[in-house]
Amino acid sequence: MSSPLAADAPDLTPGPLDIPIPVRWTDLDAYGHVNNAAMVRLLEEARIAAFWQPPAEQIALGAPRPPAALPISGAGDALSTVIASQRVEYSRSLGHRRDGVLVRLWLSRIGGASLSVDYLVLTRDDPEAAAPYARARTVVVMVDAASGAPVRLEQATRRMLERFTGEPLRFRD
Repeated sequence: MSSPLAADAPDLTPGPLDIPIPVRWTDLDAYGHVNNAAMVRLLEEARIAAFWQPPAEQIALGAPRPPAALPISGAGDALSTVIASQRVEYSRSLGHRRDGVLVRLWLSRIGGASLSVDYLVLTRDDPEAAAPYARARTVVVMVDAASGAPVRLEQATRRMLERFTGEPLRFRD
């Protein structure tokens, strides 16, 4: 992948985004590795950091702007998102890491009202993704917050998101 690893901020160049995410002590299970439910939370935190715009008042207080903002900002907004599906494959156990992980993510598909977000869970000592801990895909659907009906992505949003597209991951079957 072409994106350099950032120590404390998301990569802002087109292509895959490397989002640093802390691994918390509470993410571990009794076996000493990141629990499967906690892994889904790590992916969610990366997705939010990459795509969800904080409200203007939080930006004024120093909240970072996402590199690839969707036209939504959260509760009370006219548009919302729902997760249509999620798939996670684990390659090896991830223990507690004080340096956290890097979640490399990109869009593998931009549909009419949906996006497929692909991820690799990496560490800073593996910038070439030679041995990811996990690979995953989430299908996110844009919906009208009041009705729950899917809402097509506008052309301007689609053009902006196309900068963050890449090849779809292959999963074991």
